[in-house]
Amino acid sequence: MVSVETIQSGTVFAWFMLMMIIRRIVMLGVAMNAGRGKPFPPGSRPPEDSKLSGVKIQQSPTTTTSNQIEFTKDVRVNKTIHNDTENDPYFLILLIATALFSDGYSRNCSRTIAYGLLYLIIRTLYAVTYIIGLQPWRSIIYALGLALTLACSLDLVITMSLRPN
Repeated sequence: MVSVETIQSGTVFAWFMLMMIIRRIVMLGVAMNAGRGKPFPPGSRPPEDSKLSGVKIQQSPTTTTSNQIEFTKDVRVNKTIHNDTENDPYFLILLIATALFSDGYSRNCSRTIAYGLLYLIIRTLYAVTYIIGLQPWRSIIYALGLALTLACSLDLVITMSLRPN
């Protein structure tokens, strides 16, 4: 039987990070379902999003151009930077925890290096597809990044759970 006094701090941290990522996935699902059937305010969505729904985004005759967001390259770059500042801390904390706890236990850092390189490539591809406006590729690449974060978290949880207390 496992006692509270014998649980490793890395195991607790690994489970905590897994719960944070699962919470994030659930919140994304809730956000997607909450907005179903409701139109977006005019000018609030990038133009390429109309490819997903098949509905042409129309401007409301009552809106003025001051309310509308024009999705220029500058706006897209700023939104990409903002998105990176929201998403990168999850993965960086998880990668550091994997390096400290999992690699310290197994003495093999190849998985951590692979996770880091794959995440860097995926986030770079996401930034490029968002700035260029390639839909649905940006959604697919975002899902790959989220799946990689989940895989890294599961790897950490499994490694820490197999570790003797």
